[in-house]
Amino acid sequence: MKLAYAFFVLCIVLTLAACQQAPPPQQAMWKGTLELPGQKQLPFLVFLDLKQPAPSGYFLNGSEQTPIPEVELHGDSLTFVFSEYGAAMRGIWKRGKLAGEFLRFRKDTMVNKFEAVPVTSTEQTPQSKMSTEVPLVGKFQAYFKQKEGIDSSSQATFWAHGDSVYGTIVESSGDIGLMAGKQTGNSVLLTRFTGWQGQMIELTRVQNAWSGTLYYRIPPPVSFTLEPRATLVEELAEANRPSLKNVRKPFAFSGTTVMGDTVNNLSPQFKGKVLLLDIMGTWCHNCMDAAPLLQKLSSEFGSQGLEVVGLSFELSDDPTTARRNLLLFEERYGITFPVLFCGSTSPANIEARVKSQINNFPGYPTTLFIDRNGSVSTIHGGFNGPGTGEYFQAQINRYYDLVRTLLKSNKSKR
Repeated sequence: MKLAYAFFVLCIVLTLAACQQAPPPQQAMWKGTLELPGQKQLPFLVFLDLKQPAPSGYFLNGSEQTPIPEVELHGDSLTFVFSEYGAAMRGIWKRGKLAGEFLRFRKDTMVNKFEAVPVTSTEQTPQSKMSTEVPLVGKFQAYFKQKEGIDSSSQATFWAHGDSVYGTIVESSGDIGLMAGKQTGNSVLLTRFTGWQGQMIELTRVQNAWSGTLYYRIPPPVSFTLEPRATLVEELAEANRPSLKNVRKPFAFSGTTVMGDTVNNLSPQFKGKVLLLDIMGTWCHNCMDAAPLLQKLSSEFGSQGLEVVGLSFELSDDPTTARRNLLLFEERYGITFPVLFCGSTSPANIEARVKSQINNFPGYPTTLFIDRNGSVSTIHGGFNGPGTGEYFQAQINRYYDLVRTLLKSNKSKR
């Protein structure tokens, strides 16, 4: 009888132990997939450090790391919060897998399912040299098939390293971010996921030409073809470039700092200074690419008379949400120059504050270089990030040249 009882107790203990799953690893790389429209699966990599009291992590695209603003772990529930973008990933850890939903909060909330598992050391494989007769390498003109016809305003650049392919599409507001993937024969798969962005390119070479499809988290996918070209064209045709509607008037702006102070173009700290105004948003990935450069310029040339100001247009017009997002943005990039909340991205607000003053406003970011007398010298539309390679560095050089030229100008005549 005692033996039978002991056996019964042992069975209960073993059953309870089996029901208590192991917690997720405290530090690990995870691989996952996000469901895109058309049942396409977007692969992604994320590193998580779940040590309390401050869990953290970042998404990995090639060598590029995109920090997750907020990571919350409560029992078996794991949440990534992207307040600036108005989105979150919510998953449950069960049987060695994290499964849940990516939610994009708008008037109509968009939902994408995802799954992720920790990567074990045995899954780490060394790189091998890419084997293919015609690699996807070089510069291209991209022709996207839209309902209105063919859009030829975008370009593309691709390169290879080891068994991996990297590249990006360059649009008027900047590139769509560094994408990474593999080439197998005449087929290429490139992906990018950062929490803000979720996109995938499938390309195939047929009869000496590349054609493919660009998928986003939100439909519809877009078909396109690529035509080789010698170089990327960095400047728009003059008729399409952003310009002031009235060159005799200074660019007027006003906004609120995270401390609640109101700042505008007539504020005394700007008198006689060279001013670099960045029309941006904390949700904008091209603006994120530009932020480190703007901070570097502010640090290097602030003592010589340069003032850098961010004019942030947020997805929400709620001041409390905006203050939180600006604080996260400033902390992430070590921003010491003022970033002003200028309202939402609603068409009416942008028309009143920006488009009423600028022709051909290209989107975010748009940077105004203003001389010591308050005159706009140059308007630079968009920002090409690290995914554009040599063009990223050329753009950095141009910003430095423009700032140095304006700093050498005569002191204010006002």
